[in-house]
Amino acid sequence: MLADSPRLPLPIDYLYKGLAIDADAPAATDRWQTVSYRELVYRVEALATALTQRYSKGTRIALCAENHIDHLTAYLAILASGAVWIPINPKNGAQLNQQLLQQSCPALVISDNVSRATLPKDTAIPIMSVSDADNTDDCVRTLIEKHYKMPFTAVRPDPQDIMAIKFTGGTTGTPKGVMQTHHNVSAVVASLQQLYDFNQQDCNLAVAPLTHGGSHYILPVLATGGRHILLDKPDVSSILAAFEASVSICFMPPTLIYKLLDTPGVSKASFPYLRHLTYGAAPMPVSRIRQVRAVIGERLSTLYGQTEAPMTITALSCEDMSDPDLQLSVGKPCRFSQVAIISADNTLLGPMAEGEIAVRGDIVMAGYYQQPEATFQAFCKDWLLTGDLGYVDENGYLFIKGRSKEVIISGGFNVYPAEVEAALCAQDSIVEAAVFGLPDPYWGEQIAAAVVLSKPEITNESELKALLKELLGPVKTPKAIYFIDKLPRNPVGKVVRREVQQLISQKYEQPHA
Repeated sequence: MLADSPRLPLPIDYLYKGLAIDADAPAATDRWQTVSYRELVYRVEALATALTQRYSKGTRIALCAENHIDHLTAYLAILASGAVWIPINPKNGAQLNQQLLQQSCPALVISDNVSRATLPKDTAIPIMSVSDADNTDDCVRTLIEKHYKMPFTAVRPDPQDIMAIKFTGGTTGTPKGVMQTHHNVSAVVASLQQLYDFNQQDCNLAVAPLTHGGSHYILPVLATGGRHILLDKPDVSSILAAFEASVSICFMPPTLIYKLLDTPGVSKASFPYLRHLTYGAAPMPVSRIRQVRAVIGERLSTLYGQTEAPMTITALSCEDMSDPDLQLSVGKPCRFSQVAIISADNTLLGPMAEGEIAVRGDIVMAGYYQQPEATFQAFCKDWLLTGDLGYVDENGYLFIKGRSKEVIISGGFNVYPAEVEAALCAQDSIVEAAVFGLPDPYWGEQIAAAVVLSKPEITNESELKALLKELLGPVKTPKAIYFIDKLPRNPVGKVVRREVQQLISQKYEQPHA
């Protein structure tokens, strides 16, 4: 925490702010039930009572579950008990989750019955089920019944105590456990409050996993007395029904937004209450931005962040998105972040100069769990190095060019995959694309692209290459283009270029030019 950082509420305090506004108002809805603020607090405090009886402040507790009210309750109870929350994505699968549990060594894992199948079967860590499907009295719902409405005082950690250990997506190697403090999370909440101006009438659709970016909307919406709709699966019909009924705020990846807009009959009338549809986790081509805005109006925004500095490094507002020159930007720094561009020799660069994006401020992590060397390498003085390359324009807007570890050097020229992908995805016939490098005896690396088409019969590789050559020049134009059915994604939904490269290498013995 910086010397001049404001004293913010602890994350758990935001729940009680919502309770004070209207205890009987609906706080959350899933496909089984709706709970009021009063009922949610009763459940949270009951489970937190059970946890504090068993575990001391700072104990690590993992939570692996789909999006539902039991998940929300367990998350808030972990915070109220002063434990350290370790979110585990059930989409990971048992092998990766075993690795994450071995790295974090939690004292307990809380899981629903569906997600339990994605946990290692031979783990020595106790697993507590949400329900009593296993015929045990030691489950979340039973503990809530046992301690329901008992007196409880939330544990008051220091703002600099670790609140969560969240694992990076592992797109460039082994996932690392990012330690986020209570103050880090409160700074993200305050930044989101300023960006969205949440109010009691807001309804947030939590369709992105609560184990990842979707969790950051929980506290700021609760703080203003708003409501959450929790979807355990990204079913398009359920999502559209929620929008038509009440949803005003939603964060989701671009691919899911595309699915919604490609649904027959979807129009602006399908989103009567919408104030902000925010995309993140991946860029959106300008052609798609214009398509989305043509349907929903000036209600599209984006956020830039990473696990080490979550969600709110920069933001591009709905108003800024209306400027065509800013549609490839990720916006300006948020309330508790500062952005700089740093050269390879650790020099701060001025406007329009390209280099590595760095951030500092109250949202920046405390470090990697039990990895002091990796923590040291992640910083340049007090600046966190994001691993992203880009520049800041004269007006303070940040533009991302790509990942530093993904730059392709072809014939001595630096080629950013994101730039080539944007040109590809601007074509109406292309749904999505991933660009990567392949070994080449002449170029060193040749530019290659894996492309998903809207219709297989429209394939015309030579015309596509000619068009790209006109847009990008010969160096950046892929020497090889592979047409595939879909791009491989990690459990968070991000395309991992090295996996695309491996897929292509396995499928084709020799790249074609």
